[in-house]
Amino acid sequence: MNIIEFQNVSKSFFTQKLYKKVNLEINSGDKIALTGHNGTGKSTFIKLITGEQDPDYGQVIINEETSFSCFDQFGRVDQNMKVKDLLNIPFEDVIATQNELELISTQFSDDADENEAIMEKYADISDKFESLGGYSYIHIQSEFIDVFEIGDKLEKTFRELSGGEKQYIRLAITLFSNSDLIILDEPLSYFDKKKTAWLSNYISESSKAFVVVSHNVDFIRGIANKILDIDNKTITAYECDYRNFLKEKKLKLSEERKHNQKTDLVIEETQLSVHRKVKLLEKVDNKHAHAVILRRMRKELKKLEKQKIEFSPEYKYEYAAAPEDFFTKNRDIGDNMVTLSGVSKEFPDKFLYKDADLEVLKDSKICIVGENGSGKSTLLRILAGKESPTGGIVEINEKAKISFIEQETVLENEQLYIKDYLKDKTGLSDDFIEAAIDSLYNHDPEFRDKKLFMLSGGEKKRLEIFAHILSETDVLIIDEPSTYMDDYSRNTIANMLLEYPGAVIMVTHDKALLRKIDFELYDIRDNRFRVKEQGKKAV
Repeated sequence: MNIIEFQNVSKSFFTQKLYKKVNLEINSGDKIALTGHNGTGKSTFIKLITGEQDPDYGQVIINEETSFSCFDQFGRVDQNMKVKDLLNIPFEDVIATQNELELISTQFSDDADENEAIMEKYADISDKFESLGGYSYIHIQSEFIDVFEIGDKLEKTFRELSGGEKQYIRLAITLFSNSDLIILDEPLSYFDKKKTAWLSNYISESSKAFVVVSHNVDFIRGIANKILDIDNKTITAYECDYRNFLKEKKLKLSEERKHNQKTDLVIEETQLSVHRKVKLLEKVDNKHAHAVILRRMRKELKKLEKQKIEFSPEYKYEYAAAPEDFFTKNRDIGDNMVTLSGVSKEFPDKFLYKDADLEVLKDSKICIVGENGSGKSTLLRILAGKESPTGGIVEINEKAKISFIEQETVLENEQLYIKDYLKDKTGLSDDFIEAAIDSLYNHDPEFRDKKLFMLSGGEKKRLEIFAHILSETDVLIIDEPSTYMDDYSRNTIANMLLEYPGAVIMVTHDKALLRKIDFELYDIRDNRFRVKEQGKKAV
């Protein structure tokens, strides 16, 4: 059944044309991967479905009976609700029906006529309970609790959870909702292999339709039976799995390039004809007739130009290093930036670690890994001087300038232009800032005149890290720098961190990013903080 249809839809985001003349359908049971680089309009596409935005042209038709649920990384949840109650939200109808069944079952008596009426009512409600999936909800819920390791968190409030645990609860509320279409925008934050495999299997076996945005190719390969690819200012639907999509897209791009080549030849021939006609016009007496023909030929040229397919730029990273004289020379701040000695951390209801020792030198490159809820983000806050340990000693170099970049990007004034934001943060020259913007955003001239609120999440994170690198910092402390990023953005971040002359301490779950860098790995496991393994060997 067709549940959503795009008819000749075009959409722009201020001066940026996202896509035009889009025609596609989303049907019941589709498992759709929405692909495209950061900033191409994936989030906007989702907002067109949810009705948060309207198309500039065309229409989005949604079946009146269709219900949908959208996973939001930062969606609002009642902070004071207990986890067990939040997990029951999608099953409210099932639980209410189950309670009704239990109540009716207590009403049977010795009166046969009365029992017959009660039995009919019980049968009707039992049918409703089965149609709501009542016999499977307990299994699904308990399986989720087990896989996502939140069994000991059920009595906690949402406010008390770690960042990863909060994401799991948001995901459960979305996944288990009684909806025809589930929209998941980057659902794999804080996921390990076990959780990723569970979600892949759940989506594959579900009868619901899914639209999934993820830069995890292995995950997409495992779930998708249809691809919506945003590229070249349009959205193309591929009715196939991811492997065949790559083949079909390569063939499509090849055909489109051939089309442009043929069109260029016709344009060149028409331009020569126009040139000859202009020369002829200078010599003939009947200029009016020839002028009419010339106008027609020029209109034909414009028509041919419009027939050419507009290709998106290829994403290649080129790092614009800071001017050599930008960083202060001979600024003696010593070798040690931060030292932890016998540090422990615990909360009233949770013990994180003890006897943590770490020496951060001026050129250290450190990555901290570990399970969700193990205290990685808390340790970053201790290293940045933003949180106190329960025990032990934290020595922070008072001369060192430390920047702490949290996972959620918050830019103070999003009405600023990118160039003004960088200038305020760094004090660099206009020429260097323009070159920096070009390197960050693939030499797309539109970015020179964009404001911060017009950037995607990945584009904002690139900008934030880059600004801190150029702000004469000595230590960068970064929590999950590559969340929601495509390969281009990930490469950008990796190269910036590798080329940064100061110390870097980061937390990441991104295996692809770890493969691109060679940081010293530390692990928080079993309430201990220890060296895991050097660089790429640990991945």
